[in-house]
Amino acid sequence: MENRGLGLILHSGSYDRLYHGFSICLAALSLGREVKILFTYWALNYLKRDKPRSFYEEDLGQEQKEVLEKNINKGHFVEFRELVQQIKALGGKIYVCTHSMGLLNIARNELIDEVDKSVGLTTWLTETKEYQFVFI
Repeated sequence: MENRGLGLILHSGSYDRLYHGFSICLAALSLGREVKILFTYWALNYLKRDKPRSFYEEDLGQEQKEVLEKNINKGHFVEFRELVQQIKALGGKIYVCTHSMGLLNIARNELIDEVDKSVGLTTWLTETKEYQFVFI
């Protein structure tokens, strides 16, 4: 059985989708697969330096916010920045979509240091042409 890499495209800014995407990446990395994550559109906001929160309140209903805050405070969920560090420690690569950055007026220097590359879709597809894809 071949050990193809995993290309994950994160589009949504919803915390639950990002969290599950990162769970998939961590599982793939622990199985020895290469992982490259492309952040686009609303997912990019989680990579901004000035956004230390685990999730954005405007994306969630009150009940969801309370459940997440309670469980993060109890240590049941890992903070998003810690997930990024885990991905990087296991060799995962984090890319950002240059087109989405332009649309959202996000400059490269506004993003956290863990971002490996800013790329367009053609470069992303070229670098991951043999990978299995997941779009969240």
